[in-house]
Amino acid sequence: MKPLLCLLFLTAFACQSKKSPDLDHADAYRDLLIDRVVWNKSDVAHSPGSPTNVHGFTLTNTSELYAYHQIEVRFDYFDSTYHKIGSSNRVLPQAIGPRAALPVRDIQDGPVIPAARSATVTVVKAESDRAVSPE
Repeated sequence: MKPLLCLLFLTAFACQSKKSPDLDHADAYRDLLIDRVVWNKSDVAHSPGSPTNVHGFTLTNTSELYAYHQIEVRFDYFDSTYHKIGSSNRVLPQAIGPRAALPVRDIQDGPVIPAARSATVTVVKAESDRAVSPE
């Protein structure tokens, strides 16, 4: 019984990670959090009789080391049964530093798809710079 317990203990010890997750590299998808998402159909027509998609959200950089710029986001549009019916990408003109929040407002994204009932925003990619040197 004692050798079995010893083997179990060694197996459990060997399976434990000796390193914390590698946070010493930039990863926009991990570091940039989007919340407070608002999607409206603007009265300002993109073309006659067609309202325009207008998006707003807050972008938060959770990294303590990296600043991001050239942040590309994707807007996905869904119908009433949550099937994706369209999408488009935009590059944000703003940059965001480490541990900062950035309100992004009034991004116009072309004409509204008539069947669209909801929209989401996702970070696609971004360029990064190390803003803080690790201690």
